[in-house]
Amino acid sequence: MRKLQRVAVAAALAAGLGVAGTAASAATAAPAHRTQEAAASPAHGAGLTGNERVVEAFLQDVINEHNGDHAINYLNPDMQWSGGTVGTVTGSANVAGLFASVVAAFPDAHITINDIFAQGDQVVVRVVVSGTQEGAILGIPASGRFVQWDGVDVYRRTAILNDTGTYKAPWIP
Repeated sequence: MRKLQRVAVAAALAAGLGVAGTAASAATAAPAHRTQEAAASPAHGAGLTGNERVVEAFLQDVINEHNGDHAINYLNPDMQWSGGTVGTVTGSANVAGLFASVVAAFPDAHITINDIFAQGDQVVVRVVVSGTQEGAILGIPASGRFVQWDGVDVYRRTAILNDTGTYKAPWIP
């Protein structure tokens, strides 16, 4: 894979790998801050908000455990995923298909959360994603090369539906 193609893949995936929810726009207002050091501590999960736990569970299950087909379980039916130059993908089935194709193309994909921030119904995660491109992705044939990229992902969920008892998502305890 040529360098420009690697940059295009990295930029496209960094822009969206892990962006899930009903919107993908960032808000910056005094977020609760967690670092990688906090993630390594045994009490890390206990100190996270419910929304942060959902995002961590999503990334662990879908990316680190290579269960691309599980992505649909975390997505709202009318959600949108925005991937910069890749464009916007609408609908949970289409977005889940995108995640499944990423996991298929990078079967050893791994995502490390460096920071996680929560504010209201939004969670922002700063990550490092790595893996070996063993399959085609975004029209780029498999290269067999190891790639790594940084990403900042924004998630928004409709917690109000759960809190009012209107809808119980399968991933909410």
